[in-house]
Amino acid sequence: MAKSDMEKALTVLEGIAARDADLAARYIDPERYVEHSPRAADGVEGLKKYIKQLSPESHSLHVVRAFQDGSYVFTQADGQISDQNTFFDIFRFESGLIAEHWVFSAKAALPNQSGHTQTDGPTEAKHSEDTEKNKSFMRDYYETFHISGDHSRSDQYFTDDLMMRHEPGVRDGVAEFLRDVEVLMQHRTIDEIVLLLGQGNFVFIAAKGTHEGDPCAYIDLYRVESEKIVEHWGFPEQI
Repeated sequence: MAKSDMEKALTVLEGIAARDADLAARYIDPERYVEHSPRAADGVEGLKKYIKQLSPESHSLHVVRAFQDGSYVFTQADGQISDQNTFFDIFRFESGLIAEHWVFSAKAALPNQSGHTQTDGPTEAKHSEDTEKNKSFMRDYYETFHISGDHSRSDQYFTDDLMMRHEPGVRDGVAEFLRDVEVLMQHRTIDEIVLLLGQGNFVFIAAKGTHEGDPCAYIDLYRVESEKIVEHWGFPEQI
């Protein structure tokens, strides 16, 4: 039976988890594959070389969430690979094969002040018919709130003080989030959305900007309910 793009993307991650280079490369386009991780080179051989050098003593991977948006599959996982512990992977398909891959990662952290880990919470997308509406809503939010820095319309994006947060060291709630953002704005810029993908009530955004003047990627996964943001996972990663 022919595998779906989702199954093919998960096969890559299964191969990485098992340190099985041939399995990981099974659905990689040998002619077009572009790898955006700084830890691996382009092409099938670049991926295989990266996997073969992984240490079995400190190596594990568990996919927590997996979604699809057209020719893209995006996943969130936890484990331990090359001293990193939480991961977002994005796969772009062409003609049934993976032609491009991004991965963003961060180190493990203790549960935050509200008791949430970096990956716990709902895992299944709902309301697939609302995907494009939710993506449009999140683009408006992100460009207004984070890129333009306009926080005057926060009531359009949140319901009362409802916001569950999975970043390390923070506490749930919109009021807490607004206070944290005001502090962060003194140290960062967010300049442009690079990827915006969604399935149902989950929307993923990768943006680029700076932190303390250095290039930085900002990685965010949101859960939306009734056109309001209710939950967030994510982290910055220096480029």
